Amino acid sequence: MSWRISIDRWSWPCDLALWFRAAERIQVGAEGVVPGPLDVEPLPDRRTDSSDAEELAEGWLTWWRSLAGASPWTLPLDPSNPPVELSFAPPAFSGLHDFPALRQAVATRWEEADRWHSARKHAGLASGMYPDTRDGHVVSEVENELGRKARPFSLDLVVLPVRDDEIRPVAPYRYLVPERVYDGSRWPELLRSLVTPIA
Repeated sequence: MSWRISIDRWSWPCDLALWFRAAERIQVGAEGVVPGPLDVEPLPDRRTDSSDAEELAEGWLTWWRSLAGASPWTLPLDPSNPPVELSFAPPAFSGLHDFPALRQAVATRWEEADRWHSARKHAGLASGMYPDTRDGHVVSEVENELGRKARPFSLDLVVLPVRDDEIRPVAPYRYLVPERVYDGSRWPELLRSLVTPIA
């Protein structure tokens, strides 16, 4: 095929970072590559000290920017150049080394966050919401309108469980897409606006 659309739904690294922002009430608002708040009710109880608010926000923003800008994984993994996401994973959480309050919060609550993510993913798969075939149909319609096959392109979409309606570009041909947008009736039209210029 001349084109590829990668859908990263239930992104373990991104979902967990968003969970910690919500659970610890870390004050980093939606702007640029930072999406709106996590779409979860009820919020877990906060466990960090409010006196650490500035460090938590700085650390979380560093964490999020690293994840948002990371290239998709390719297999086999190169041991000399591991994915950036692994630096924020247990047991070392080395990517958070400069932010001890955040690192401690993440280390303490990692299993709780992971259980939330796993339950969310299992519920989504059980409901039959994935895979979504609309994306391929959109490309076919664009090709029909152009009267030719699409030029080779690669589009990476990270679908996030956030209260947000904005598709956020984080790199050329890489976007953060709120679940409510991806699952909504306007998604084919929105995807068309991303695909047409590069097809």
